[in-house]
Amino acid sequence: MYKKIKLALMALCLVSAIGVSAKTRVISHRGYWTAPGAAQNSLASLKGAHGLGVYGSEFDVHITKDGVVVVNHDRVRPDGINIELANYKDLANEKLSNGEPLPTLRAYLEEGKKLHGTQMILEIKAHITPEAEDRCVDSVLNIVKQLGMVKQVEYISFSQNVCEQLARKAPRNVQIAYLNGDLTPEQARAIGCTGIDYEQSCFFKHPEWITQAHRLGLIVNVWTVDDQDKMKQLINEKVDFITTNHPVEALKLTK
Repeated sequence: MYKKIKLALMALCLVSAIGVSAKTRVISHRGYWTAPGAAQNSLASLKGAHGLGVYGSEFDVHITKDGVVVVNHDRVRPDGINIELANYKDLANEKLSNGEPLPTLRAYLEEGKKLHGTQMILEIKAHITPEAEDRCVDSVLNIVKQLGMVKQVEYISFSQNVCEQLARKAPRNVQIAYLNGDLTPEQARAIGCTGIDYEQSCFFKHPEWITQAHRLGLIVNVWTVDDQDKMKQLINEKVDFITTNHPVEALKLTK
């Protein structure tokens, strides 16, 4: 009986993986930031991504020395402030290029919660120390839970430690994808990931990883694909998601 149940579950995973990979979907990289009035990782770019109807909008977070998670791609701000070594009060007057205040994760997610149908693709950046990464993971998961957004938030990271911590601490069935491209699909699954999210050159070098990942029940995302010919090639390879700075063009190709 146990063997039959196990085989049935394996078959279900395989069918699910095939179903997911049947149509490539689009993730807007740092939001739809190329739109007028927007900026990378801004609330305007998040709303713009939602307006396009993409699957999800990707964004990046770091944690300050005093434990506030903020949304920003680089660890160091243009004026030289290192987010991870600063207290939040040192960032309170920081502005994005479109004039918006540097958003906290809580403020960003509160806005995202209003945007029904748009997944929040949250990248926890690799931090200076594993201890900082652990603090960031704990704080992120706590905020997401408090806001009731467990099903709307998916996680990605270049850090194996972050992925392992998420796999251990996040609720079941949460999507966790590894970004660095140095693990095979089997190795990524072994650290608790539900997907691989690799730079496009990884899949052009290892096209077999797409099929291998799907056979293991893993999601396959590719970043950051802005060339339309490469988009078409990856769509033909049946990747599940393409992350791009050009979501309008990508959406046309995936219809």
